[in-house]
Amino acid sequence: MAAHNNLTRLVDLAREPSSEKRRELLREMTDLFMAGPESYSEKENNQFGQILGTVAREMEMEVRQNLAARLANVPNAPRSLIVQLASDEISVAGPVLARSKVLQDHDLIAVAKLKSQDHLHAIAGRDQVSSAVSDALVERGDDKVLVRLVSNAGAKLSEQAMETLTDKAQTVESLRRPMVTRSDVPPHLLNEMFFAVSAELKRVIMNRMAGLDPAIIDGAIRQTERRMKMRAAAPDPEQAKADAFMAQLAKSGPVTENMLVNLAKQKRIAEVAIVFAKLAGLDLAAAKRVLADPNPEALAIASRACRFDRQTFSTLALSRADETRSLSAAYELLELYDKVPVDAAQRVMRFWRVRSSVGDAQAA
Repeated sequence: MAAHNNLTRLVDLAREPSSEKRRELLREMTDLFMAGPESYSEKENNQFGQILGTVAREMEMEVRQNLAARLANVPNAPRSLIVQLASDEISVAGPVLARSKVLQDHDLIAVAKLKSQDHLHAIAGRDQVSSAVSDALVERGDDKVLVRLVSNAGAKLSEQAMETLTDKAQTVESLRRPMVTRSDVPPHLLNEMFFAVSAELKRVIMNRMAGLDPAIIDGAIRQTERRMKMRAAAPDPEQAKADAFMAQLAKSGPVTENMLVNLAKQKRIAEVAIVFAKLAGLDLAAAKRVLADPNPEALAIASRACRFDRQTFSTLALSRADETRSLSAAYELLELYDKVPVDAAQRVMRFWRVRSSVGDAQAA
């Protein structure tokens, strides 16, 4: 009898045109559903969704916010209603997009393609984000959305998404730390970010490389080669001058580390890059990048990998700075050099040499 009377009251409320009565109807129907959401059949669940959804459309935002907040954590909330709320204003949609298990991938992708960046930000923070949803977020998301997605350990990222994010990290500083510290970012993409990141993150990359199986390194090198071939970077316009300079040097004998040191002491920056490229097995552009990096870690890695004398390294590093560089700074550089493991340095250098090998293959 009580259930019959309650239903009769709800029917009477539905007939009332006033917003106050309809608000009361919405509240009481929501209470009725929340009293035992798992006990309703699929048909009854759908009926709740239809009625609540119809009434909610006519209600002011505060009422819709309350409804969304109450249903966001209900695993069997009416699907049609949850999808409706997910497409509402972000103050309504936020809790549902962030937490509702009712939403399926295609629902989230539809929202990601059409709604605001705030909607995308809410999706990016879900406990679990599939790679398909992540792809949609990466395609449209702003920097804030992408940082939240990459920082979310529960988000799966496809290979294409990771490559896109790696490219973005070259110019978006806030992406660099979450990308470098994600456990699933592959080695070849970590190394692509090396010159863009801070000294601290460079060391993180080095440590990640140090523990990798050689077979994984080989696979990562192949991926780097694939990326380089796809980009088909234009040759350095200074390469012809560099070749002529090397030909001139070769007339007096083999190119040596001592030549490099002498050029560095004379601060002949252009020639240093040319000789450094030759000795390190890098193309000219990569050599310039190593030498120009404001953090000395890159130069330390290259020098250790090439087994340059530590004094050669410090001379190269100091030649980039002004003459007021302190003696203590020179000692700090030598300490840095000594701390770089040769094996790890040589692994990183394999990635840096890929561009040179790809260029040689294209020229052949």
